[in-house]
Amino acid sequence: MPTILISLAAILALFNSTDISGGWELVKEEAGISVFTRNTADSPIKEIQITLTIKSSMNQVETLLSNVPLYAQWVYKCDSSVRIKTVHSNDFYYYIRSGFPFPFSDRDLIVHSQQWVDTATGIYHSHSTASPDMITANPDVVRITVFESTWEISPMPDGQVQINYFAKSNPGGDIPVWLINMAIARGPYETMKKFAALATANRTIN
Repeated sequence: MPTILISLAAILALFNSTDISGGWELVKEEAGISVFTRNTADSPIKEIQITLTIKSSMNQVETLLSNVPLYAQWVYKCDSSVRIKTVHSNDFYYYIRSGFPFPFSDRDLIVHSQQWVDTATGIYHSHSTASPDMITANPDVVRITVFESTWEISPMPDGQVQINYFAKSNPGGDIPVWLINMAIARGPYETMKKFAALATANRTIN
């Protein structure tokens, strides 16, 4: 999930954090969504993990993740999203542009997404990485060059699915690292909240 919110509104949530195993720290828990962060050795910007369980079908969730034009409805601050190359149905590239608050410039990102299902467990995986050189950069927008995310979606009893999402990214440009880390939970939380609402809706996603 390719957006990092830069907002001072998330700062207060960090003062109520809780340590868990694996170096992950719980920084937000609301509406059934748990958001964790942790420090990494290769970047000053924290990684993020989100977990939740929702009443939905595997097909509904998989379809939602494959529908790139619909990303603007649930990815936080996403202004536009378009699939730019399809290798096959589960291997594609897409472009996404995100609006950032003044005085920061908007960001854009080119993503290579690969999806598969583990036949032994039934767990659906989606792994995405940045492909920043695939199309020419817009001089008015900061191109995100560091991005990696993983979705692990598991079928559960009683028509539920469990979602585990991991991401690391660097929005680049002139945003201070301390500000990114203070506000890092807000954007992914809002994204997952909207994603869950669409995935649990009683309708077919087109």
